[in-house]
Amino acid sequence: MRDIDLYTRILGIEVPWQVSTVKVEMAKGEVIVQVERKVGAKLRCPTCGRESHGYDSRRRRWRHLDTCQYKTILEADVPRVECPEHGVVTLPTRSGEEPSDLV
Repeated sequence: MRDIDLYTRILGIEVPWQVSTVKVEMAKGEVIVQVERKVGAKLRCPTCGRESHGYDSRRRRWRHLDTCQYKTILEADVPRVECPEHGVVTLPTRSGEEPSDLV
């Protein structure tokens, strides 16, 4: 099994998201997993589910559970949508943790 397939499965990544790269940085003791949204994927307001236009996105990094002795860091451009009813809203991540620039 390839590393991308492995991390897709163990992280539970689903369409429209995909693991694009997995980098092991031995000196830092980190595994960096980059996740991206498939090109052309439709965005929906997380509050009402209405299909909405993308507003912008921001590169975020956050820590996930360790992979053996290595810190696992997820990186993704987390989009915001512009919903006519709810305004500009950030899409949630599936990890259950708030992305941060501080990792």
